Amino acid sequence: MKILHTVSSFGKESYGLGSISMGIAKAQFELGEDVYVWSSDTKDDIVWASQLYDFPQERLLGFPPNIPLLKISSSELREALRNKSFDIVHQHSLWTSKSLVTSLLNKNGAKTCIAAHGTLSEFALKKSKFKKEIALALFERNNLNKVSVLHATSEYEIEDYKRIGLENPIAYIDNGVGTTIMLEKGDGEAFKSNYQLPSDKKILLYLSRITPKKGLDMLLPAIAELKEHFDDWILVIVGNDEFNYQLEVEKIVKELNLENKIFIIEPQYGKDKFNAFDAADFFILPSYSEGSPMVVVDALAYGLPVITTKSSSWKDLNENKCGYWVDINKDAIKQSLLRMIALNDHQLFEYGENAKKLVIDKYLWNEISKKTILLYNWMINKDLKPDFIY
Repeated sequence: MKILHTVSSFGKESYGLGSISMGIAKAQFELGEDVYVWSSDTKDDIVWASQLYDFPQERLLGFPPNIPLLKISSSELREALRNKSFDIVHQHSLWTSKSLVTSLLNKNGAKTCIAAHGTLSEFALKKSKFKKEIALALFERNNLNKVSVLHATSEYEIEDYKRIGLENPIAYIDNGVGTTIMLEKGDGEAFKSNYQLPSDKKILLYLSRITPKKGLDMLLPAIAELKEHFDDWILVIVGNDEFNYQLEVEKIVKELNLENKIFIIEPQYGKDKFNAFDAADFFILPSYSEGSPMVVVDALAYGLPVITTKSSSWKDLNENKCGYWVDINKDAIKQSLLRMIALNDHQLFEYGENAKKLVIDKYLWNEISKKTILLYNWMINKDLKPDFIY
């Protein structure tokens, strides 16, 4: 079976989408499948991704856009027009030229699958609403209607598909992590030293894009209201700035007099990311909207308990005592922080051990990828429908 994954980027700044597409591709390749990944990345990003994910470089193709206004690569479109070799095309996310690529390969006989990864949530659809309505009318709805299967990575995403009237079969398959992350060991002391973080404070780590939908405007006031309760902790915000939102975050920090409690630093990749994980005591992602955020799985796999909002399906955190899954508002986040602060060192350790156990039991790519192969076989042969397809 010849499989293609399409994604806007698997490079350094791709964050979750890159690790998801590469995680699935690598696990499928290790199962003996003939797997390729197309992106809009440059040669440097291809080399970086090949080394990071230990994936054959010749199976990673990058098509940098050469039509800037439309962010489309003419060479990628030509390749999609002529290529009739793929049995399966698995598209990751929407609203990019990859949707046109999927449509063209579908016309050439490939069975297609789309994972929206949160891009069809109500919150996401409100952002650049007019542009997305135009995209839906011109190509995206047609692309969605014609795919063999919609891939949902959370229960919420199943509802997202249904809410906009899609009637395709829906496969519910979680995101995961590779087994190697369970063996990684970062250097937390080096991380603290490099960024001059106070050595006597516990660290609540935020590692994601610095962007409006991630809920920092709820988290910062929640910390401000905790006052002396948060004295033994600091919040470290790690990520790349999107839409110049970091300036707004810095403004909130100053207005709330949180300069001694909040530290904002540059993005961390590869080993540096594990150093950040190693320095942290708890992880937080207070989003308004998500699909199934990979950074949550990564943090859990490293042994960090997690606080996240009900923007994605993470009831596992509460049920497995490895964090808190809370409502999307400041007060709920504040209450979860109070519960975190009340944990002693032994309890923090137990929460971290529970986090790793949850990942081993449920979120490793080698088992999740077997589900994707069952899905693909059903898409091609339409026999023995898997029980995770609705």
